[in-house]
Amino acid sequence: MVFLMEKKEMLAEIKEKVNAIIIKEFSKDGAMMQYNSMGEVKGRYHGSHIETVDVMLKMDGSNEWEVRAMETTKEGDVVMISGKGTGKQETAMTGSFKGEVTYMTNSPRLTWLNNTKGWIEGIMDQKNNEATMKIYQEKPMLTEAVAAPMM
Repeated sequence: MVFLMEKKEMLAEIKEKVNAIIIKEFSKDGAMMQYNSMGEVKGRYHGSHIETVDVMLKMDGSNEWEVRAMETTKEGDVVMISGKGTGKQETAMTGSFKGEVTYMTNSPRLTWLNNTKGWIEGIMDQKNNEATMKIYQEKPMLTEAVAAPMM
């Protein structure tokens, strides 16, 4: 048996604006950057969104990122999100990214989010310092493992 992850329903759409960019270090492989952003989350719940993303920008235009985010609903619920993924430069001023995130909350109303895995896909508009992303709930999809024929 093999487990694959399949996108399910959309959990959230996030629109944010980058407030600060920090150049952390340079190396022969590229630059380590940190982006701090604020915005809004809409979807299965609504609220404000803040995040810090550490990004390793590689010389070939690709990147690896790690995110820590907090969201607060109007009702006072707090949701914490962590994740990581990859991205690439699409044009001189746009980039795309994708990856996996995990949710945590102590809110009784949002307890269903705990340990939920999400698949994130997004676009970064570097000219305007804005990002838009969608997060889909993942569900395991059981598939039969097929043995390769022996030669």
